[in-house]
Amino acid sequence: MLLLIRCLTAGPSRLAALALRRPHVRAATTKSTTPAVPPSRLAGSPPAEDPAADQGCESEPLDRGWGSTLSRADPAEVAGILRRLHDEHIHLGLGTFNLLLKQACEAEDLAFFVKVFRYLLLSKAAPDLTSYMHVARAIGDLDDPEPMLRFVREVLEITHGRDPTVVNRIVFAAGRYGHIDKSLIIFEELKKDKKCLDVVTFNTILDMLGKAGQIDPMLREVKLMEELGISPDIVTYNTVINCLRRLGRLDMCKSVATEMVGRGISPDLRTYSALIDGFGRAGRINDALEAFEQMKKSHRPSVYVYRALISDLKKAGRLELAQNLSDEMNSSASDLLGPQDFKKKFKGKRQVRSR
Repeated sequence: MLLLIRCLTAGPSRLAALALRRPHVRAATTKSTTPAVPPSRLAGSPPAEDPAADQGCESEPLDRGWGSTLSRADPAEVAGILRRLHDEHIHLGLGTFNLLLKQACEAEDLAFFVKVFRYLLLSKAAPDLTSYMHVARAIGDLDDPEPMLRFVREVLEITHGRDPTVVNRIVFAAGRYGHIDKSLIIFEELKKDKKCLDVVTFNTILDMLGKAGQIDPMLREVKLMEELGISPDIVTYNTVINCLRRLGRLDMCKSVATEMVGRGISPDLRTYSALIDGFGRAGRINDALEAFEQMKKSHRPSVYVYRALISDLKKAGRLELAQNLSDEMNSSASDLLGPQDFKKKFKGKRQVRSR
């Protein structure tokens, strides 16, 4: 390892080189803590590698060139180097960690992967979408769930005392990349300690179950939320309503929407759009029109809702009403939400994620 360290220190900063050459003793400076992953960063984007964000530690991120060098080293040596860098408060950039995670996935070396992810969580870099994609890949092909659960328990230990953002994103990533069974196994593990669960955890699982057509398990998890004292939010209700709509359970959609309002949560455009679309496609025109009129009291309708409802009215033979609605749409076209509004909204989200 000594030869490798000497090779590595030829390129990076003088401070990094000096730190690596010091004897292996734990620094007496302020203990490094793991920063919480910002809740607003959906699946995360790479944060700026800013030495000033080091909360007083006199060190700086290592050069990006280290990534390719470390990726060519033996995993056992890399793990030792990562430990020493952490002990010396010297921080690798997120890109280097992601490169090492990728290497571990390609080698199907879960033990090495777990070590790299551990030091990523202990670093100043927050995992991003690429990091979690590698997590999903690493656990996706495991036949025995126990190694995966040991990994999850270690993540919970490292992030103890913080919100469950990291493990939530692991659950999401596993499902997003087709490993719903793994997400559900992790979810069952998290149930052992309700502090590991929040509304985001449940919303993620509800969406997976609903899309898989598992309505009864989905509703059981909603009930469990209440038993644990976790209050459903607008995302919870929209998720349930959309899943019920896709499966034609429209009476339940209406019941859930009523419950939602009764709890003081106001339906948003997604709620109304789901109800109008579901009722309209099923030929329940009166219910669709009722939801449409309610929506107009508090929200600007979109041109898409108008067009869908007009189409449903024509299919139901309500031609005069369809024409009246078409005239209303045309007369208020400038006030309706259109493609440009949704593009602006999407662009805004992309800008937030890229910060």
